[in-house]
Amino acid sequence: MTVDIGIASLTDLRPRTVDGRDRTAEERISQITALAELADREGLDHVGIGEHHNPEFVVSSPAVVLAAVAARTTRVRLTSSVSTLSALDPVRLHEDFATLDLISSGRAELTVGRSAYPEPFALFGYDIDDYEALFEEKLDLLLRLRATERVTWRGRFRSPLADAAVVPRPVQPVLPVWLGVGGTPTSAARAGLLGLPMILGYIGGGVDHLARLADVYREAGDRAGYGDRLRLGVAVHYFGAATTREALETYPHYHDFLRPKRPGGGGFTVGPEQFRAGLEPGRHLMIGTSEHVAGKLVDLVDRLRVDRVQALVDWGGLPERQVEESVTRLAREIAPLVRAHVARGGQRSSTAT
Repeated sequence: MTVDIGIASLTDLRPRTVDGRDRTAEERISQITALAELADREGLDHVGIGEHHNPEFVVSSPAVVLAAVAARTTRVRLTSSVSTLSALDPVRLHEDFATLDLISSGRAELTVGRSAYPEPFALFGYDIDDYEALFEEKLDLLLRLRATERVTWRGRFRSPLADAAVVPRPVQPVLPVWLGVGGTPTSAARAGLLGLPMILGYIGGGVDHLARLADVYREAGDRAGYGDRLRLGVAVHYFGAATTREALETYPHYHDFLRPKRPGGGGFTVGPEQFRAGLEPGRHLMIGTSEHVAGKLVDLVDRLRVDRVQALVDWGGLPERQVEESVTRLAREIAPLVRAHVARGGQRSSTAT
């Protein structure tokens, strides 16, 4: 048994970072693709690219950036992190990622969610009051599209399909679809009932809430007969530092990453005391020396029986050199410790795949 360990970028863009550096959108895209190449060379397992539709982020189409990454890599798996399915056309989304699968020789995945931001709904002509209904209907259609080439379907929010051919088809027999879940038991239960892999965002507090969601997920999956097929991932905020002091010095970047950037914008303020508390054992921030982070990840993997760890690596305008060193530490120092623990048995479920 092993655990899949990879990196992700939400692609946040600050034209001038907190340390006074200027950064263009073109430079930010270049940095993201270079980090993906580094992850591939260093033996990490996947790369995730976020999707947003507001000025604070640089990527609105993960499939396009992942296609560029596919051309520069050979083994790392490629996933959105996440695609805002509620505001997208599932037909177009499946076409894009099936094409990515062809380009990458079968390395594409989708992670879909409901969107934590309101902008996509207005941009693509949807009423945010239909938030839940949109996601349910579009997820149903997406799963039908990946199951068969010709689809007949009718719903509320898009025109019907009558024996429609949806092409191209991916290299993989079935395009992998993960559900990205923020914190609601209903979403966790949905993933389990559908037998889909689920990735939980871990952005605050201790692990107890995540453990409850993991239990809901597995109980629902067991009831639906999917117990031996479930996979659980956790997305974490990460920085691998050479020293504890270097880890603490990332606070201005972390504060800038999460703070609201404009009136009414999304985000929240993290004070210095909250940041320091998050660094402690048993807390959510995977920021620190390799030994410190590896210990926290081992505890997390054991507690939740995790199959995938996705490390958000390039937040808040961190200097490129530091991010590259951090990714290298993840690959060379932290991931081997976590994988060795899992290989020895840890406390993971024997049914995890």
